[in-house]
Amino acid sequence: MGRNFWMLGDMSQVRSIVFDLDGTLYTDDGLAAEIQTMAARLVADSRGVGLKEGRALLRKSKRRLAEMLEEEPTLTRTCQTLGIEAVDFHRAMQTQVRPENFLSTDPILQALLESLAEGWDLYLYTNNNLALSEKILALLGVESYFKRLYTIEFNWTPKPDVDTLRRILEDIGGEPESFLFVGDRESVDLKAPRMLGIPTLLVTETADLLRIHQWLGMIP
Repeated sequence: MGRNFWMLGDMSQVRSIVFDLDGTLYTDDGLAAEIQTMAARLVADSRGVGLKEGRALLRKSKRRLAEMLEEEPTLTRTCQTLGIEAVDFHRAMQTQVRPENFLSTDPILQALLESLAEGWDLYLYTNNNLALSEKILALLGVESYFKRLYTIEFNWTPKPDVDTLRRILEDIGGEPESFLFVGDRESVDLKAPRMLGIPTLLVTETADLLRIHQWLGMIP
């Protein structure tokens, strides 16, 4: 077992697996940096300052929000504290972020999700927007394995948000113990599901996903 990799809950009743996207199904420093630059530019333009000042404002707001929440804030929520509406943030994401410059087909991820889809229903729950999420999944070659994508447009409230989570559970259907939530951020992806009695799996790198078969009892 890799360090910081753990699962909480009884796996025997799991029927639906809900994955986070960014940082969970893929990691790429170049794409992450492009997203940060986009956010800083958006903040800078809204304040009429340069990109350097926009980056500084974003860092300061993130630190302040982290102290208030006592946990790492998401980029969407950080931008909201600076007056950037979620709709505007994701419009900029769609026009300025180019995942095709960084991502390509992942045969290992394809094989993993294909085998899981034979026994479980797979879903995506992400703070990303629908257009970008679909593009990323297509670039990775795994878009066909998910029954539904729950993106920011579903409720326009970023994770973590218990009300949005309850809506997703109701939409999919099933008792809490019939779900498994998989994510790379404890406070963002897994804290709320666990509060509702849902099994959770924390991964610190995409290679950790290869252990899902073992945890679900598919292999000894």
